[in-house]
Amino acid sequence: MNVGKPHALDNPRVYCQCKYMKDERLQIRVGPNSKRRLEAAAAASHLSVSAFVLQAAETRADEIMIDRQVIALTPEAARAFAEALQKPAKVNRRLAAAFDRPLKFSWID
Repeated sequence: MNVGKPHALDNPRVYCQCKYMKDERLQIRVGPNSKRRLEAAAAASHLSVSAFVLQAAETRADEIMIDRQVIALTPEAARAFAEALQKPAKVNRRLAAAFDRPLKFSWID
């Protein structure tokens, strides 16, 4: 027993070779076939199951979020869009009435 000598597990940076400590936790339940498939894919990727699932989930999350952030327009559509932004909005009676109606939804953020 090494009294007074620091142990590797006492230093989280030595124990965990990650940039930052992960404090958040996700838990999922899967069927036995899904678990075996994930374990096999993780092993083939030389990753732990947790690392494999996290990597796959983050990749998919990025794909979904990029679809909501980028709008691809043809040159003609881009010109029409830019022109529409330059014109002041015209509020007619129907639009004004729509603004006066109570909202049927609430914002999440």
